[in-house]
Amino acid sequence: MFVYGGFGALFSATSRYAHEWLGASRGTSGFSVSIFFVAAVFTRPLVGRIIDRRGRRLFLVVPPFALAALMLAFHFAHSIAVLLAIRFAQGAVGAGFYVAAVAASTDLTPPQKRASAVARLSLALYLGFAIGPTIGELLLDYGPGVAWTTLSITTLAGALICASLPETRSPATDDSQVRSPIVHRLAILPGIAMLALGVGYASITAQSALFARTLKLSSSDGLYAAFAITVLLVRLVSGKMADQRGVVVVVYTGIASFIVGFATLTQARVVAPAVVGIMFVACGWALVLPAQTAWLADRADDAQRGAAVGSLVAFMDIGQGAGGYLVGAIADRHGFGWGFGLPLVLAVAALAVTTQVPKPSKPSRAEPNPDFVAP
Repeated sequence: MFVYGGFGALFSATSRYAHEWLGASRGTSGFSVSIFFVAAVFTRPLVGRIIDRRGRRLFLVVPPFALAALMLAFHFAHSIAVLLAIRFAQGAVGAGFYVAAVAASTDLTPPQKRASAVARLSLALYLGFAIGPTIGELLLDYGPGVAWTTLSITTLAGALICASLPETRSPATDDSQVRSPIVHRLAILPGIAMLALGVGYASITAQSALFARTLKLSSSDGLYAAFAITVLLVRLVSGKMADQRGVVVVVYTGIASFIVGFATLTQARVVAPAVVGIMFVACGWALVLPAQTAWLADRADDAQRGAAVGSLVAFMDIGQGAGGYLVGAIADRHGFGWGFGLPLVLAVAALAVTTQVPKPSKPSRAEPNPDFVAP
C-alpha cells in the first residue's frame, strides 16, 4: 500500500506540476503520468521471463528501493524533459513489481481461487490509489519540494516491508526447461482487449486532476476517491464472482460497465454525472482485470506463468501509456466530452475482441506450492 500510495500521489502531483509549474499542455501533463506505462511495455515481458527462470523475490524487493530514490530525483525536474525522463525511469524500474506480485500470489493459490487472489492483491494497490491522489494534491499545495521528499519517505517504508518477502517459485522447477516467450501467445487476444480498456483507465488516472478544474472543482480528490473506492468495493466481490460464476460472465459485465461509464462522461458537464460515470468505469476495471489475469494464469503452464502475466500487463501498458496523452490532446482541442469519446469507442472494440477469446476450461484442483513457508 505504501508503494502504490506513492504511485497514486503522482497521478495528481505530476500532472498538476507539469501543467501549473512547468506550463505544459493537458496532453503533455497527462503523458507525464502515463509515460510510466510506456516504459513498462518494454520491461514487463522481460521481467516475466526472468521470474520464470530465477524466481519472484528479486523483483519484489529491489524495485521499491529504486523507486524511493527516483522520487527524490523529482527535485531536479525543472523542465518537462527531465520530468518525463524520471517518470520513464520509474516505469522501467517499477514495471516488474506488479508482475512478480501477481505471479507470487498465483503460486500460492489453487486455480479455482486465483481470481480471488488477484482481486485481494489489488485491494492494497487501490487502497494506495484511493488515498494517494489526495495526498499528492495536499503535498503539492505546500510546494513540490515537500511533495517529492515526503513521497520518497513513504515509498521507502513500503520498500522495507517488501524486503521481508520470501521466494514463492517452486524449487522443483527445472531452470533448463523454462523457455518463456517474450510475448506469450495466450495473452494476445485478452491483451488487445486490455490495451483498449487501458486507454480509458489512463484517461481517469492521468486527466482527473485537470478534468476536475473544468467542472469548477478546486481539487480532484472527489473524482479520484470515487474511482478508487468503487474499485476497492467491487474488488471485494469480483474475484469470488469470477471463481464461482466464471470469468466470461465477469469480463463481459465489466466491459459493459466501462461502456456505460464513458458514455456518461462524454455528456458530463457538472459534478454529479461525472462522478457516476467514473464509478461505472471503476466498476468495469475492477471486474475485468482479475478475471482476465486468472483466466490467463489457468491456461499458461506453471513454468511460463510469469511470461504470460507479463505479456498481458504489457499490452495493458500500451493502452495506459497512450491514453493519458491522447485523451488530453483531444480535450485540449475539443473538450473532455470529445476526449472521453475515444475510450468509449475502444471499450466497444474491446467487447468485440473479447468475443473471440476462447472460453476457459474448468480449472484443475491443483494445490498451492507446498514448499512455501509463510514468514
